[in-house]
Amino acid sequence: MQDHLPRRSRRQRMNRRLRHLYLSAAQLRRQVPVWIAAILIGLVAYVFALGSHWSHDLFFKAYDASPYWSLLITPAGLALAIWIMRRFFPSSAGGGIPQSIAALEPGMEKLREYCFTLKAAFGKVLLTLIGISSGATFGYEGPIVQVGAAIKYSLNRKAAQRHEGAARSFILAGGAAGVAAAFNAPLAGIVFAIEEMGRIFDMRASSTILLSVIVAGLTTFAINGNYSYFGIVHVAMDNQQAWLAIPACGVVGGLIGGWPAACCWPCRAGCPAAARLAHPLSDPLRRRLRPGAGRDRHRQPRSTFGTGYFRARDIIEGHGAALQDYGVLKLISMFVSHISAVPGGMFAPSLAVGAGFGLNMSQLLPFLPQSMVVLLAWWAFRRHDARADDRLRHRDGDDRHLGHDHSADGHRADRGLGVPAGEPARAVRRPGAAVPAAMADPGWPN
Repeated sequence: MQDHLPRRSRRQRMNRRLRHLYLSAAQLRRQVPVWIAAILIGLVAYVFALGSHWSHDLFFKAYDASPYWSLLITPAGLALAIWIMRRFFPSSAGGGIPQSIAALEPGMEKLREYCFTLKAAFGKVLLTLIGISSGATFGYEGPIVQVGAAIKYSLNRKAAQRHEGAARSFILAGGAAGVAAAFNAPLAGIVFAIEEMGRIFDMRASSTILLSVIVAGLTTFAINGNYSYFGIVHVAMDNQQAWLAIPACGVVGGLIGGWPAACCWPCRAGCPAAARLAHPLSDPLRRRLRPGAGRDRHRQPRSTFGTGYFRARDIIEGHGAALQDYGVLKLISMFVSHISAVPGGMFAPSLAVGAGFGLNMSQLLPFLPQSMVVLLAWWAFRRHDARADDRLRHRDGDDRHLGHDHSADGHRADRGLGVPAGEPARAVRRPGAAVPAAMADPGWPN
């Protein structure tokens, strides 16, 4: 017995060690795709941002050569983007954020398999850059959410298909990592996951979200260094100024912030998406070559073209004295770009619109620091813009927006996905299949 006991204890210790090594290896095998996906999201976000700035500069080089180049470049570029989307990347339609939120709902396996693929991610990047290089008011910050979610979901597809919660956590983590990498702000990615997607946030996905956000943010930091998306602004105000500025900016931002969603929802209700996608070339040409378009563009300079990022930064830094009409003009430009059905984001343009109205507010409150008023009005506009769209979507019913239809017998028919009830998920891949409603409808805001 004396000799046997040590031998058994040694064997037990060896078994525990082997079991620990096996479990550690299994855990590592599960975590490797998560790490790889987060690194790829950081790389893609950096390339996407770089391509966005290059596309922006490319358009303005042509515009500076002659403003009349925009009469050719803008309609031709938008028509080309819609044709490419219809022909090669139908799953890349929309802004990115509404599709990601829709995919988090239970029972959306077909939508996940349709628009969260590497092909859809590549198409989203390509089409958004074409839209930006055409001078449209688009940004890359909204599409990067779907791109990040598509990368994360695609590289973890087997685990996602086995468990509904895993699929949702991968999409949520991918979208948050995309935001963190785009803004070089890990906290922004976490807040986005909780606040923008708060209705379906799962606390069990917190570890995956944190890991993805940190790795994607570190990847972007390693490539691009420590940069601030809108620079650094130092302002100070006392309590009396705060009590005056915050309510004023909040009320104005709330009143104006609901207009974009209120204007775009009636357009979507009148089935413009089906008409635009059925005739992809004619609609941008008619809109851009309407009578007086050249005179309007000549009268209003180059400031309303593009993402709006650089103009918004100028306003925040106090260099926007000549941009008093920028908020109204950029809002119109954003609306026209949105209803053109070209894939692109409205996150950065909505910030630019808010900055323009913040500049107007600062002129009404000249005794307050301009940068402070601009920042308050800017964020108030953005938040009310997002909430107005959410309220309209709830009022009209999530099922209509997400492409669901519930028949009388209780079985769901995925009419938005173009697939009859009971038909397998592979049906959405067949040539000529209808574009899902959550994708054909770009959504607002994104």
